[in-house]
Amino acid sequence: MKVGVYALAKNEFKHAADWASSCRDADVRVVTDTGSGDGTVPMLKACGVTVARGYVCPWRWDDAHNLSLNHLPPDIDVCVRLDLDERLQPGWREAIYKAWTDGVNQLNYRYVWGWEKDGRPGMTFAGDRVHSRHGWRWVMATHEGLTMWSGTKKTRFAPGLEIHHHRDAGKSHPTDLTLLEVAVREAPHDSRPLWYLGRQLDYANDPRAGDTFRKYLEMPGTATERSYAMRMLAKITGDELWLHKAASQAPAEPDAWLGLALANYGKKRWREVLAFSDRAMQVDGPPTHCVDPRAKAKAADLASIASWELGLREQALTLARQALRQCPQDQRLANNVAAIERLLA
Repeated sequence: MKVGVYALAKNEFKHAADWASSCRDADVRVVTDTGSGDGTVPMLKACGVTVARGYVCPWRWDDAHNLSLNHLPPDIDVCVRLDLDERLQPGWREAIYKAWTDGVNQLNYRYVWGWEKDGRPGMTFAGDRVHSRHGWRWVMATHEGLTMWSGTKKTRFAPGLEIHHHRDAGKSHPTDLTLLEVAVREAPHDSRPLWYLGRQLDYANDPRAGDTFRKYLEMPGTATERSYAMRMLAKITGDELWLHKAASQAPAEPDAWLGLALANYGKKRWREVLAFSDRAMQVDGPPTHCVDPRAKAKAADLASIASWELGLREQALTLARQALRQCPQDQRLANNVAAIERLLA
C-alpha cells in the first residue's frame, strides 16, 4: 500500500518543518505552492518534500485542492490531505493499514480543530480527508467538501488515526464571504453552502443571516447543522421556541439544552435552569463542528448557581467543582468554588 500526503501552501514557513516531520512516514509528500515568498519552498525541499507550482485564477479552494491532489502520482493507494497547519499524530500509518480493508475507500478519524488555553483539546470532531486516489473531487468554492463522483463510497472510522490542527491566532480568509455567495449561486438547491453562508453572515453580524438560516431550514440537512441554524435564529429573533426546536432536532447535543437553561436563567426560573442544565450535562452525542466543547462545563456552572438559589448548597459545590475541572483556567469558576467553600465552612 502506497500512502501519499498532499497540501497547498503559501507563505507557511513557520509550519513547514513540523508538517514535514509529522508525515515523514508517507511514501510520497507533495505540496503545491501557490506563490510563497518567505522561504516555505526551500524549507520543504530541505525536508525531502516534493514541491509543485500551482496557479489558480480566479482563486477558489476546490480548484486549488483538486490541482494539489492531481500532483500525487496515479499509483498512490491512500491519499491524505494534510494542510500545512495540521499534524498527523504518531501511529497514523499503522491505523490506516488496519482500517483500509474490505473495499474501504475513505476514512474518518479524530480531528482536533482547536485548543484550550491550558493545551487541552478544544473543538474536536470526525475528519474525512483520507481517501482513495481515484474517483474523488473537492467541490465548493470555499469550505470545500470531498465528493465521490465515480464509484461507491465506503467509509470507516479508523481508531488511532488522529490529526491536530494548529491554526495561527487571528487567521482568517477575507474571501470567504464572496466565495460562499459564489457557492450558493452555483448550487442553489444544495443546503451545505447556504448553511456556511448563514454562519459567515452571523459572524459578521450581517442582518441577512436570519433569512439565510430560514432558507437553509427549508432544505434537507444534517441534524447537527439544522440544530445550529435554529439556535442562531433563537439568538437573532429572541424567540425561545427556536431553542426547543433545536433541542428536538439534535437531542444528544448539549448546546440547545444549554441555550434553554440560559433563557430561564435570565428569568430566574431556577428549577428550569437546573433541569435544562442537567439535560445538557447528561447527553452523550459525538462531538461535531457545531458543538461548543465547553457547553457541558457551562451547563455545570449554571446548574451550580441554580442549585444554590434552590438551597441545594452541597450540590452547588459539587457542580461548581465539576465546571472548574472541565475549565481549570477559568478564574471566575475558581472564585465561585472558593466562595462556596468558604460559605459552607
